[in-house]
Amino acid sequence: MKRKALIAIAALIPLVLIGAALLSLPEPDFEVVAKGDGYELRRYEPFNVAQTRVAGDFDGATENAFERLVDYIQRGNRGNRNLPMMAPVNQFRAEDDASSSWLVQFVMPTEYPLSYLPAPADERVLLQTMPERLVAALRYRGGWSEERYREHEAALLQALEDDGLRVIGAPVFARYNAPFVPGFLRRNEVLVEVADDSPSDEVPPLDR
Repeated sequence: MKRKALIAIAALIPLVLIGAALLSLPEPDFEVVAKGDGYELRRYEPFNVAQTRVAGDFDGATENAFERLVDYIQRGNRGNRNLPMMAPVNQFRAEDDASSSWLVQFVMPTEYPLSYLPAPADERVLLQTMPERLVAALRYRGGWSEERYREHEAALLQALEDDGLRVIGAPVFARYNAPFVPGFLRRNEVLVEVADDSPSDEVPPLDR
């Protein structure tokens, strides 16, 4: 009986891990101000990130960046402190580099002001504040392949063009789950900043 019990417990471990990973991590504060064709417009409050620049292809850049950023939140900092993180993990092209450089960000807890976060021990990791922005977000499920990301990126950019919204930032691939979560359960998003050209604080509704 003991052997059967141990086997049953072992079989449950992956399910427990997946369940824990699917629990919603805190996210930066935002308000949904309008909805378009398959996307929503969000007004984000300012939030802090730990960011690093890496070279390489889409997948290789992710792996290199994760190593640095995970090290930062796991005592790889001047305060020798463990730091919680939030969702999502963001990845996007470096706009000042026409080659294959990517910027990858870990979102830091909103309750921590920038002055509270310890300086990274690795000089390739930088801390910065993302300002308040108007962002279009398209959500999808599935794996993290560049092909799937590009497919949804193109759909979002086309929808924004059709709705007459002006893109002013680089498209961002946002991951919300741990790597061991099965692809069909993963929440992913394409995020892109758009110009807030409305004369007031309100964005006209785009619901179809």
